[in-house]
Amino acid sequence: MELNDALRIPLAPSVVREALQDLALLRASFDHCESLIRLAHGEYALTLTVPLGPLRARYDVRAHVARHEADASGDAQTQRTLNFKARADGIGALRGQIDVVLRPDVPGADATCIEYTVWATATGPLAELPARQIEHALHEWVDDFFGEFCEVVQAKHGLAPNLARSGQPRRQHVFLRPAPLTGAAKRSPPHHLGGALTGRATSALHHRESSPVPVWAWAAMIVVVALLLYAARWFNGV
Repeated sequence: MELNDALRIPLAPSVVREALQDLALLRASFDHCESLIRLAHGEYALTLTVPLGPLRARYDVRAHVARHEADASGDAQTQRTLNFKARADGIGALRGQIDVVLRPDVPGADATCIEYTVWATATGPLAELPARQIEHALHEWVDDFFGEFCEVVQAKHGLAPNLARSGQPRRQHVFLRPAPLTGAAKRSPPHHLGGALTGRATSALHHRESSPVPVWAWAAMIVVVALLLYAARWFNGV
């Protein structure tokens, strides 16, 4: 089977190419990814859970760079080809190739067009599923990865998320920063601010905090009201 598609990201090709080398960004782009490590000689090891048709299983993936072509300037077209094998015990395996091309979307503009093509063949129980079912599941998984990758990279650079598939719920990427110490002061209890108040406000706040109505007073009032109601009913009965 062969799958191909393209999308646009508002960043220069050199920035996108550097992001494709960042293992943290790549792992954040995979859904249900357990591990991703770079081995020697351009090889990668990946463990993740992928649904292919009705067979959802834990796959161990090995991929290696078979070809890499890049312009010396860094902003011209870049092409990379990876061979991969994804294997799951008792499920079968997928073997194939991924071809990724990065090229300037518009000459002189900070935008990149990412074109990707995937070839794959299935073996084992996977091969017994309908070909269109496997193709649809694989296409959805690959599209999800590249779409999520664009959102992750844009979030890192403070740009708006990619809304190409706004109808689908997407994961949110939040880059946290230390909270200012002034936030703790704003959350202080009200009685700590008594020194900042003056006049009637200070007096009212102090009176409210220092002289609440005792519990026994509330109980006495309830008893008195109950006795009055009982006496009224008795006189009416007479």
